[in-house]
Amino acid sequence: MKIFRRRKARPASDGYSVIDEELTINGDLASKGTIRVDGRVDGSLHIVDTLIIGGGACVVGNVQAREVVIGGELLGHLRVSGRVEVQPSGIVRGDIQAAAVMLAEGGVVDGRVVVHPLADALPLEGERRLMLTPSRGVAAVGQG
Repeated sequence: MKIFRRRKARPASDGYSVIDEELTINGDLASKGTIRVDGRVDGSLHIVDTLIIGGGACVVGNVQAREVVIGGELLGHLRVSGRVEVQPSGIVRGDIQAAAVMLAEGGVVDGRVVVHPLADALPLEGERRLMLTPSRGVAAVGQG
């Protein structure tokens, strides 16, 4: 029996994790896959590929993701390179920056919504960029 033998490389997986309705996590989430929250997550910054917040679930903290679906409650800002879907039972208390936003009838957004065409068009936090507007004028984008 070899103790220090080489392990076979595992094939890449999409990764799908579930935070059960009976589970509360205090801390930040980080995943290159999909996370479905049916319980509660309290943190400051959650970075995931896809975040699904189920009905009755609550996520506290800012989220950076490729795609987010909200059926429960999110208390924090969203920065999404793709699509955000706020379902009829969904509540967002924070700003949304995304390439596409779908707000179903009954869904609530308490914050600003900014829809942008490209993920790299968003300035980083605190960064300011000069951009040409369609009128060929110059506008400052970002927070100073």
